[in-house]
This record gives sequence, structure tokens and C-alpha cells, in this order.
Amino acid sequence: MACDLNDVTTTNDVLPEIVESRKLERIISRIKSFSRSKNKLLTLLTIIGVSVGFIAGFALNGLQLSDSALLWIGLPGELYMRILTATILPLIVSSVIVGAASVDPKANGRISAIALGYIILTNGFGSLFGLIFAVIIKPGSGQSVVDDSVQPDTQNLQTEDIFADLIRNLFPDNIVGSTFQKSQTKYKIKQLPSVENVSGILVNTTSDVFTKSVGTIQGTNILGLIILCALFGMAAGRNKQATEPFIKFFKATETVISLVLGWIIWYTPLGVASLIAHAIAKASSIVTSFTSLGMFLLTLTVAVIVYEFMFMPLMYFITVRKNPYRFHLTAVKAIMTAFVALSTAIAIPEMIKCVENKNKVDPKVSRFVLPLAAALNRDGSALFICVTSIYICEITGNIHSGNVIMVGILAFVGSLAIPAIPSASIVTLIIILSSLGVPPANIGLIMALEWFTDRLRSTINCYGCMMCTAITFRFTKDYIKSDDEEKDKLNPLMEGTHM
Repeated sequence: MACDLNDVTTTNDVLPEIVESRKLERIISRIKSFSRSKNKLLTLLTIIGVSVGFIAGFALNGLQLSDSALLWIGLPGELYMRILTATILPLIVSSVIVGAASVDPKANGRISAIALGYIILTNGFGSLFGLIFAVIIKPGSGQSVVDDSVQPDTQNLQTEDIFADLIRNLFPDNIVGSTFQKSQTKYKIKQLPSVENVSGILVNTTSDVFTKSVGTIQGTNILGLIILCALFGMAAGRNKQATEPFIKFFKATETVISLVLGWIIWYTPLGVASLIAHAIAKASSIVTSFTSLGMFLLTLTVAVIVYEFMFMPLMYFITVRKNPYRFHLTAVKAIMTAFVALSTAIAIPEMIKCVENKNKVDPKVSRFVLPLAAALNRDGSALFICVTSIYICEITGNIHSGNVIMVGILAFVGSLAIPAIPSASIVTLIIILSSLGVPPANIGLIMALEWFTDRLRSTINCYGCMMCTAITFRFTKDYIKSDDEEKDKLNPLMEGTHM
């Protein structure tokens, strides 16, 4: 009987613990369910915002709205972009430092090599896809030049200058200055006096000579900051006992910025609707542009769809061995952010959520690779440049195998050094055409559709950044785990040594 009483007593002691445990499980389950429902609600509201933006934009386009009206239509979107932009820089700095500090230097080298290899490879694939679809569909066949009046100012801009500026910006001389300015080659007109013999009479004249110098322009040098922050992070990781306050500070910064972004993200539907409506409402000659460039837009859209929804998923499946379309669904919010903001950097917070929370990528990889890929990955831009170059070659009668091959090579190389200026892909396009001796026909109409084509290539660039992170993690996760296990084994020995 005593034994039975003991059993009853033990059972009575255990039952409350079981009940409490089940209550806790229910609470956690409800929290997770609420979180999922919030995410679904935000995605739905964002899709509604995109739809409202397009409908309102096309409805307002023909009303000849004043600049004042357009200002107020776009103001909510402008405020949304300003708030997001203000948080991106501290997020990138803290993420890269924390990520680099938490990984062994050997693992950092492996991660960098795989990420850069992916970026170079996919920029090449983007160029190849653009060439294949442009050559097969022939968007400019049978067409004539419609408009060549509006062109960006690319006077004296040389390919070598762009690459020189890229290399300079990799190694900034002022870390504070890198947050608001970057190096860029500038040309100045200098008038030199000269004497000419005109019909036996010496005449004083002046000639204009362009002089080249290295200056600065406004804008964040993201690439330089990533390099410097990665170096600081790796240095901090070499002696974590001495640098623990430094690492904790940036971890806390990262946490605070993430919380702020969590609040800002609920403003997305309104910001999205405002940005899209403003872009379409102020666009000129939309109907003319779509009519004149119908085959060009069809070629570009088909190439983007096949590349993003068929080729990229195939590459993901072959390398990661997981369902690529499930991965694509988890990336919808990040892709929509890039679609609206026309920037992969702005979408970094959403990309981090996608790869870490939904796809279980180690933050050691994602916090380093995502900013790097956002700065360099341009497969969507390479695809656009190739399709547009072939289209212009066709309508100007300059299409032949030599030009097709050169377009592919120049687009691939140029995509790795696209300057961070407005309509950067258009500027790179004109540099390529000028190097081939092809007149930049119809650039005016192509620029009039930048609000649409820029969004197409931004979605590919954004998705490519997340794929780069997932694939890099696939090939480095075992290496990172083995490093962590080795450190865990060494910790007791190190503690004994310090004692």
C-alpha cells in the first residue's frame, strides 16, 4: 500500500508539470499562428497596394496632373523610401561586422569565394539568356528608328574609368566619408590658346581640351563599407575576449534596427501604392512607348519570366536539392520590396527574414553574403542590356555575329561594374553601343519605360541575391559546423589554460 501511495504522490506531482507544459505549448502555438497570420495579412495588403498603385497610375496618367498634384501623390512613397534608406546603412554595417566576427577566417574566405563565383557565373548566364532570346525573337526586325531625341549625358565616359572607379571604391580612404560619398572620374573642359595660320595671317584661337581627374559624388559607397566592415569583423573574431564589447555593440545595433524595420514594414502597402501610382502618373507617352516597343517589351518580359521562373529554380534545385518554388514563395515579400523600391539594397531586411527565418540559413553566412550580393549581383541588368543592345543593333541595321558576341562579352563585363547613378543600366548600354559604333536609336522611348523595365531587372537581381546566399550556405554549412564543434572542444582547454 505504501508503494501505491508513493506512486499516487509521484503522479500528483508530475500532473501539474504536464498541464503547465501543455499550456506553454498552446501559448507558443498561438503566438506562431498569430505571427503567420500577420505575415499573410501584410503580404495580402502589399499585393492590394501594388494593384491600387497600377490602377490609380494608369487612371491618372491621361489627366495631365500638375507638378503639385504629382508631388502629393508620391509623398507617402517618398517618406517610406526615406525611412527605409535611413535604416539600411546601419543594418549593413552591423550585419557584416557581426557575421564576419562569428565565422572563422578560413570559413570567411570560403564563403567569399563561393559567393563571388556565383555572382560572376550568374551575370554571365543573364547575358547569355538575353542574347538567346533577342536573337531568336528578333524584336527589332522590320522596324525603323522611331525616336532618338532623349539620351542621357555620357560624354567622355569611358569603360576603363568605370572599372577604375570600382577598384578605388573597393578601398575607401575615409570610412566616415564612405557613408555619403564615393569616388568617380570627372572630366573638365580646359581652353588652351593656340596660333593658327589662316591664309598667311596668324590668328590666335582657343581649343577645348578635356582633362580627367578623380573626384567624388554623393551616394553611399556600399561596396567599400562592406570590405572595411568585413575586415573589422574578421579582426574582432580573432580575439573575441578582448573585442567582446565591440561585437556586443553591433549585435545590439542589429537588434534595434530589426525592431524598427518591423514597425516600418506595416507602412509598406501605402508606400507601394504611392510609389507605383506616382511613377506611372508622371510617365509621358505610355501608349506610344508600349506600341512602338511592343516586340522589345515582349522579348524582355519572356526572357525575364523564363530566367526567373525556370532557369533559376533549376539551378537552385541542382545545387541545394530542395523545392525551388517553395523557396520562391518565401521570397515574395523581398522581391516585391525590390520591385517597388528599384533597389536590392532597400530589400536587404526582407531578404534576411526570408533566408534566415523561412529557409534556415545561418546568419554567419547571410549577414555577410546578402550585402555583398546586393552590391555586385546584376544578372537581371545583364539580361536587359543584352536584349536592348540587340534590339538597337537590329533597328539600325548593325546586326551581325561579331556584334552579337561582343554585346554578350561587354554586357557580362559591364554588369560587374555598373555605376551607382540614375539609369545606370542605360548608361552602361550606351557605353557598349558606342564601343561597337552603333547609334543609340530609340533610347528616348526605352528611357520612358524605365519605370517598368527597371522593376523587371530588379526582381531578378533581388531573387539572385537570396539564391546566392542559399547556395553559398549549402556549400559551407558543414565547414561552419565543423569549425563550431572544434571551438566547443577547445573551450574547456582554453579555460583551463587561463586559470
